[in-house]
Amino acid sequence: MTYRDILVQMDEAPAAEVRAALAAEMARKFRGAVDGVFLESRFMNDVMAAQVQAYLAPAEIDALIQDHAKGVAAASETARATFEAAATAAGAASTWRNIPGEDHHSLIACARRCDLMVAPPRIQVSCSRTAISAGDLGMDIGGPLLIVPDSAAPTCGNRVIVAWNGSREAARALRDSWPLLALAAEVHILVVSPHGEGGPDGLLQRLFERHGRKANLLLDRSKDGSVAEILRHQVKALGADLVVMGLYGRPRLQELVLGGLSRDLLSEPPTTLLVSH
Repeated sequence: MTYRDILVQMDEAPAAEVRAALAAEMARKFRGAVDGVFLESRFMNDVMAAQVQAYLAPAEIDALIQDHAKGVAAASETARATFEAAATAAGAASTWRNIPGEDHHSLIACARRCDLMVAPPRIQVSCSRTAISAGDLGMDIGGPLLIVPDSAAPTCGNRVIVAWNGSREAARALRDSWPLLALAAEVHILVVSPHGEGGPDGLLQRLFERHGRKANLLLDRSKDGSVAEILRHQVKALGADLVVMGLYGRPRLQELVLGGLSRDLLSEPPTTLLVSH
């Protein structure tokens, strides 16, 4: 398995430069290509309500629509320039596309046709009130999603923490992360288990060995603090630049009511996350 086709969501915000650099560098590293995608918004669909139109002359409506289109075009060009500069610097093959941003479907369709998608924790459609959460995106695309916070470095995967609890989601994320784990300088498997159950077993250790990957096993039996707090502490203590974790191992309603690892880390990622569901 490798990442030959990497998709990165781009916008005009400064943080997009880090995402572009990271995606382009990964495309170079895996001898693949990187695709930049920009979400376009339409003024009439996004902000123009019928009651507002009733109070504006046709010429005023046209002017507002044209101003909006110019703003979207300017944002797209800024995003494209940032993306192409990153691809050129990395020496990676690249393509660019603009797609509708009014709903999730176009972006999801693109993400389902690539090996890996790179996105921020919250995608804000340019010149629009529409936003898409990385959690919703990760649940729908059917593959790995690399979530890059604004504070992230333009590289990741040197020191990796794999959050393991034996669940289907954790197993899926582990399988989706092998290309990065194979190149990492350090890999740590973190299991949080107050009673000691569910720790890394012989089969898991054998899996890593057969991949030629040495991993440091960490079993945290703390009874105080949430899993998210423990993971944040380990990220800081180990200097990790990537966390591999399953996405929403229990229903999101339970996460909302009871709290959970996905909900906590997606709201404020301590470092770059590779998630899968």
